[in-house]
Amino acid sequence: MPRRAFGSMAMSLALVVVVAAAVWFGGPRILYATGLWSDGGSPTIDPTLYAPTPVPTPSPVTPVPVAATASQGRLPDGAKLLAELRAVDRSSVPLDGMVVIDPLTGAVVTGENADLLMTPASTLKLLTSAAALDVYGPDHRFTTKVVTGTDNQIVLVGGGDPYLSAAGTTSYPARASIGDLAEATAKALKASGRSSVSLAYDDSLFSGPGWNPAWPAGYHEFATPTSALWVDEGVVNGVHSTNPSGDAATAFAAQLTSRGIQVTGIAAGTAAPGATTLASVQSLPLDLIVSQILLHSDNDGAEVLFRQIALAAGSSGSIDAARAAMQAKLVSLGLWRDGMHIDDGSGLSRADLATPTVLTLAIAKGFTDTRYRALVDGLPTAAADGTLYARYTNPATEGAGRGAVRAKTGTLTGVHSLAGFTRTADGGLVAFAFITNDVAPEQALAARDWLDHETSIVAACGC
Repeated sequence: MPRRAFGSMAMSLALVVVVAAAVWFGGPRILYATGLWSDGGSPTIDPTLYAPTPVPTPSPVTPVPVAATASQGRLPDGAKLLAELRAVDRSSVPLDGMVVIDPLTGAVVTGENADLLMTPASTLKLLTSAAALDVYGPDHRFTTKVVTGTDNQIVLVGGGDPYLSAAGTTSYPARASIGDLAEATAKALKASGRSSVSLAYDDSLFSGPGWNPAWPAGYHEFATPTSALWVDEGVVNGVHSTNPSGDAATAFAAQLTSRGIQVTGIAAGTAAPGATTLASVQSLPLDLIVSQILLHSDNDGAEVLFRQIALAAGSSGSIDAARAAMQAKLVSLGLWRDGMHIDDGSGLSRADLATPTVLTLAIAKGFTDTRYRALVDGLPTAAADGTLYARYTNPATEGAGRGAVRAKTGTLTGVHSLAGFTRTADGGLVAFAFITNDVAPEQALAARDWLDHETSIVAACGC
């Protein structure tokens, strides 16, 4: 065996041993501290170490209709609940805002600094998702297609599917894949007697720079330059690519080659208006896209929806157009307050500003209108899945929240937030948002525990 291959195998085995030991002896908290565990973001360990190679899967199917709107129970006494929330040590959270509302009516149960403009971090994804669901509807799908080009060329055209995969996946939900598209394309080419083509790829649906200038360069670890054409969100061997559309074309060419179609060259290009479609695949329905984005706090998926909001408004798919279109849509939805600021769709920008009240009103829409149901269906469950899987670990202070709290997380340096819903001990259905800013780096875990404690108090409230 070559020395390099042996070394790679030894390193892989060592990483697996470290992860296994950390989970066995210390649980996910140790992995958080070492950076080996992330809240649903891009994995820091190559998934091929522990997952089988994916195989092509069929295009997605229509989801089961959403459940009926929830009913209300006995709501907490606002003054008593606020007193319990205030009794929790806040030494780790120098600046905070909180609100608890009845999501069926929008009435405030209790709050403090509820309308304070604060950096929301990834809870901003709730607003991006609400805007996208409004302009497209929950059943909308984005199409990736192959069309005819000049001479012997075919063109791969990106349609802004955030979850187009390289070779499919066996996990739920089953995403459209380049493998499916190559299979259909190869059949069409062979039916016309063609076995050799050149390939162009068209990612022009989104205009302007792919990288948001509001993000530091170091954020390349957390996001891919946004593109209307990518596979696996532009992540190659665990690393966010800087040329996701070119990588997608390379993956597509390989899939064509494996199906007996020779690809003589690959180049960027633009599909001609009215070009004949040879094959196409459709994305997951938007409600499932939103659910995945919220469950895993997916920055890349949120940024694609951010650009799609601009296109729905009849603008270009640029960052500036998306900012304007999203603000206009949030105004129309009653989810905008004077002084709010939107730099992106993911909440990665520290200049984004929102209020706790606006975040809870977005969640409330998921209970009052089935069009927005994904805003609640997609939220992680405390101590169970998504970005809350490794949270609520202290049974004494956070036990009541385990399995009861559903919430979107938000984390940046100095910023921690939770926005979601729960049923109280008395059966009251409430939506909440808690945000803290200006947290010292060494207080990050304490601030996160403060959020888990506060939301557990809401869940346990029999007041």
